[in-house]
Amino acid sequence: MVKRWLVGLLCLGWAAIAPAADVFDRHTADQLRQALESGTAIESLTVNDSARIKPLSATVSTPCVVFQTDEGNLTKALVAWGLRKGPEGPVPVLLIERYVTYRSDRPDLTAAAGKEVLLFPGFHFNFDIGQVVPAGQGEDLTFTADSVLAVAEKARMVPLNGSLLLATDDGEKGPSSTREGVDPRDFAGTWNVDADGRWTGEWTLRVAPNGRVSGTFVATETQNRYEISGQVAQLPHNAHFEIFLANAQMSVDAFLWTTDRQSMAGTVTLTGRKFGFLAKRAPQDEAPKP
Repeated sequence: MVKRWLVGLLCLGWAAIAPAADVFDRHTADQLRQALESGTAIESLTVNDSARIKPLSATVSTPCVVFQTDEGNLTKALVAWGLRKGPEGPVPVLLIERYVTYRSDRPDLTAAAGKEVLLFPGFHFNFDIGQVVPAGQGEDLTFTADSVLAVAEKARMVPLNGSLLLATDDGEKGPSSTREGVDPRDFAGTWNVDADGRWTGEWTLRVAPNGRVSGTFVATETQNRYEISGQVAQLPHNAHFEIFLANAQMSVDAFLWTTDRQSMAGTVTLTGRKFGFLAKRAPQDEAPKP
């Protein structure tokens, strides 16, 4: 593993890559665009600079940087500095711990995504294709011999100082610990879902006072985002909604656990075939610690 090679982590620790979606995953292309428009673009970033960047949360402490690539796509990336053992002594390296690049023409879809990319001094990285490339092949960043993360001439880079996620209002928080019984609001929130082992990811659901369901599905593997629309049924623990995939429509029939309201299961139907799914409510991200 890449991380076993890294020693002397200087000022930073590595953030764990959790299988469930976290505050990094929940930052959308719209929020990245907001960061680029309101933030100050910089040409380079050192390990000392990165130590002054406010983390996204207590559970994602690695600095997050937003890029606009030379092709106009938007990228979010977690980066950290370290040292790798070499034959003549430690060698500085840059770890792109996680990154997701959203397409400029379809910001709900991703152009590339990956994790644990190790860059040695002189290496270049192209976020549009998610590859280490030689100079002059569309690179968006370079890790220099001085251990500096330098942005390419046609790209832009803005550090993300803390999370841009907005707190949800009371109608979107999901179940209340002080209320008994089930009502449509209990479907609201963020869910980690696995449908037949084929479609895994995160559902973020909102429920209006009339029981109307809306939200998004973020696929684990590609980080593509798809719209959700539907309605809570007469039974308050049953909901029907549609997920509008890129080239198909998935129908969901969901039943909420009436005991703790932290789980739901049911079926998804795609192109006439029916599969089972299970979803668990995602734990809320902790607030950053001073």
